[in-house]
Amino acid sequence: MLLRRLKRNERGAILTELALAIPMFVSFLTGVVEVGNYLLVNLKLQHSVVSIADLVTRDEEISEDVMQDIFSAAPFIMAPYEMGADALVIVTAISQTEDDPASIYWQRLGGGSLNAVSEFGIEGEAPTLPAGLTMRDDETILATEIFFAYEPIIFQFISAQTIRKVSFFRPRIGSLQSVEPAA
Repeated sequence: MLLRRLKRNERGAILTELALAIPMFVSFLTGVVEVGNYLLVNLKLQHSVVSIADLVTRDEEISEDVMQDIFSAAPFIMAPYEMGADALVIVTAISQTEDDPASIYWQRLGGGSLNAVSEFGIEGEAPTLPAGLTMRDDETILATEIFFAYEPIIFQFISAQTIRKVSFFRPRIGSLQSVEPAA
């Protein structure tokens, strides 16, 4: 008799279904939030590296003061993401003349204090250029890199990593083969 009554009683059935479904729903929701944040950081970094490269290549000459102003603007471009110890911007001028092979004429770092090294090399040395990137004689390419130490916001669904974005620009006017001293 008791067994029949329990079999017919359906009160609480929805609670059982909810108890099974809620953990799956919460896991799915946190995954969506984490992937969305990761994609947004990548888009923000790509926008920032292009904006910084664009600012550097606008004028015929560039000075140390202007470079520092551009690096000071980087956190505003990256907002709402904090740069500080989590990011670094590196601008590298790679140039080649008719008589000399490509080399790194100058390199400046700023916008944050992340410990990162340019994948193009260091000032004064021959650059490591990506496959397919060729240079013409008397041409300068400004390679701008931005590094960002990504930390997941909820779970380790996407692992912590340093994201690197790159942008290549040619100077609009002049060659930008040097940086003028600060005034």
